[in-house]
Amino acid sequence: MIALAQRLVASNTPGTLSTLFSARGSTYRPLGAMMVSFPGTHAGGVSGGCLEEHVARAGERATRNTPAVMLRFSTHPDSDADTPVLGCGGSIELLVERLTSDHVALLERLADASERDEYSLLACVVKRSSQSLSVTREWLRHADGSSSGTNELARICEGVARDARSHHTTVGVDTDILVHYVPPLTRLLIFGAGDDARPLCEIGSSLGWHVSVADRRARLATQARFPHAREVLAADWAEAVAALGFSQRTAAVLMTHSLEDDARVLSLLCRRQVSYIGALGPAHRRQWLLEELAALGARLNDDVRLKGPIGLDLGDRSAAGIAVSVAAEILAHLNGRAARPLHEQMDPTTAASRPGVCRVA
Repeated sequence: MIALAQRLVASNTPGTLSTLFSARGSTYRPLGAMMVSFPGTHAGGVSGGCLEEHVARAGERATRNTPAVMLRFSTHPDSDADTPVLGCGGSIELLVERLTSDHVALLERLADASERDEYSLLACVVKRSSQSLSVTREWLRHADGSSSGTNELARICEGVARDARSHHTTVGVDTDILVHYVPPLTRLLIFGAGDDARPLCEIGSSLGWHVSVADRRARLATQARFPHAREVLAADWAEAVAALGFSQRTAAVLMTHSLEDDARVLSLLCRRQVSYIGALGPAHRRQWLLEELAALGARLNDDVRLKGPIGLDLGDRSAAGIAVSVAAEILAHLNGRAARPLHEQMDPTTAASRPGVCRVA
């Protein structure tokens, strides 16, 4: 999005920035999702693909004479003959703004916030009048941890931080606020650079995670073997762990295929902030690891449990299948989910009839 926005602004091409501002019912993207577009091209997205080109064209036309408009889309097939119908069963509002250099700076700051180990909050305030929309943005919690904003915004932010998701609210008769939750960086640390680590590295990278691969075997721990990793470390375990970053959204996977090496890494991780630690191998190997850990005079923090075997039971024992199952388990753990099928969690007819229910695919 940043690259496209920079090109459009530099060439004085009338592009737009679209933000998923509010939603009712089921939607494909979460609140706060953004898209930079010009008719015929876009980056980012505000739907599952059914709206992007229409929004690019309609948004460009609508913002020729005003800096911002709100576009609405729903599931009703008779709502507007010229408007695409959402296939996911919900209705949304998109804030579409004429692209400016200020938006480029905003996207750059959002990108910087998404690379931090602490979450950030950005408020987008829209005031409506009979003639136009007034849009202002304010960082309420910065990447450095500092906070700002009014008492009302502070109250809203408490709920956003607690739920770890963006939230839209209406204040008075003419003001709407979207508090955008920018999650902290997810770090995936892979210890062991064997062939089975490569698909896990690729999947983690595709999810936007900061993936690091470490191994004491320099012939395996190379950037050429792991082109999707942010960093590849060929060093002894103590040096490698000392060079890595850790946070509340850090997952570590032990896949050295050596009980001694896994135990050594595990002992070093005991002193670090890690949310998830898993080891390849059957349950009895996990017990052996814990015994080796005790022999080294170390123990895990009370809030971290060594998982093994790792991954969800998907029935695929290929390296790629195992990587998918491990990544899925990590996702569920970091998001506080039980990894149950969505169709078992809620009757879709009930969900569709409940105002404000937003299920994100």
